[in-house]
Amino acid sequence: AARNVPHHRDRRSTQPMSAPVAITEPRLLGAAHCLATARLERHPVPRVSETFALANLDEAYAVQAAGMQQALAQGRRLCGAKAGLTSAALRAALKVDEPVYGRLFADTACLSGEAIAWERLLQPKVEIELALVLGHDLPAGEISHEQFLACIAGAVPALEINDSAIIGWQLTLMDAVADNISSGLYVLGDQPVPLAQLPTPNLLISLHKNAQPVLLDTSVALHDCLATGLWLVRKLARRGQPLRAGDVLLTGALAPMLDVGPGDHVRMVMGEHGAVECSFAGTTA
Repeated sequence: AARNVPHHRDRRSTQPMSAPVAITEPRLLGAAHCLATARLERHPVPRVSETFALANLDEAYAVQAAGMQQALAQGRRLCGAKAGLTSAALRAALKVDEPVYGRLFADTACLSGEAIAWERLLQPKVEIELALVLGHDLPAGEISHEQFLACIAGAVPALEINDSAIIGWQLTLMDAVADNISSGLYVLGDQPVPLAQLPTPNLLISLHKNAQPVLLDTSVALHDCLATGLWLVRKLARRGQPLRAGDVLLTGALAPMLDVGPGDHVRMVMGEHGAVECSFAGTTA
């Protein structure tokens, strides 16, 4: 976990949580196992949407849930959630009504400044995001905007290292959802900033790769990130997966994905309100 960011299970409430419905269909379990094996062996696979004849997004989410079942059975721990497809224009092009979501695992969190071993990854790409850290358990039932804001400990710049298990990133939306939205690793800045201390309505962000600017002082609407976070927590609560104190919400890409390779260094700066960075160590061999 990132320094000073309280997002692990030692702070989690012991109040009961509704268990999601277990996935038992062999075809869907097979798709989840295929994706998990691809990551374990660092060997991308063809589209599971075709190999396992996924019919729709509901089946893709069932594969994602099956993968989560398998991961939890192995002792891995959930520590939050992530949103994807947060661009309204992209959703319209794909004829999708709402964003998509995946889950975060505690063992995928990296320290800001860490040199991440390339051997942990398949074919990574980096997205810059605004992360929200929850300071309190979210209430049961429908969550109001005010309740959501009251539960946020702060916002922090984040690097999400997406890492598709599908060969050459040649994936459909169903493949992305089944593969936990191509979730690899993530890196948080060192210290969440209370929302009241952030400039409104817009934040300024910058991105550098190997000390060269990719984005400079690009404006990001804080309201949009918060709206995505609220959608995310409501979606999971309705599915019996309410989020708790210490959990992290990744609220969606703020710029196109960035290609990276061994030896690269990436740094995101959120105005005067913190930064996050990482590098990639190792070789492609």
